[in-house]
Amino acid sequence: MLIQTRNLVLRDFSAKDMAPYTALRSHPEFQRYYSEADVTTEKSVFLLELFIRQSQEIPRKKFQLAICSKEEVLMGSCGIRLEAPGLASLGFELGVAWQGKGMAREAAQAMLEFAFRKLQVQRVYAETLLENQGATTLCKSLGMRVSEAEIGRTYFKGRNWQTVVFEIYAQDFISNASHPRDGTRSGKQ
Repeated sequence: MLIQTRNLVLRDFSAKDMAPYTALRSHPEFQRYYSEADVTTEKSVFLLELFIRQSQEIPRKKFQLAICSKEEVLMGSCGIRLEAPGLASLGFELGVAWQGKGMAREAAQAMLEFAFRKLQVQRVYAETLLENQGATTLCKSLGMRVSEAEIGRTYFKGRNWQTVVFEIYAQDFISNASHPRDGTRSGKQ
């Protein structure tokens, strides 16, 4: 699978991505909002192998794609996972070197476009930690709204973390794409 945007190529993972994927997940700043068990080399290898297997399933229900620059530098991943009829979850991770530069938004926007227009999903949600300002800001910039928040649902690094769930519906996404807040008209990427 391949999705191209103005600055990015979103594609299925392959075995050649193992070293750069484990490297970007090993950065201490990347690990700030993950439990220790979620960022081991073994976990990164497991995830990459899982993404490759999921890309080969028929029918395909999980689309965790590599976020790459036009020069094919692996920057992270972004995915849509079909959870139930009409419902999907969105997940994304971006290497520290590319955070804060609009790359995660560009990738997530393309994945939402894919979910709503190609997969005919009606609702997409994303769960993150409230303290993860990068992720919460990204969700809001995509037009997602808080649907629920739970205090202390996640415990790691010696403390409870508040999780928050954002959601967006197909009609809202399509309306936002036609009339973005910044006054520009967005087109297909």
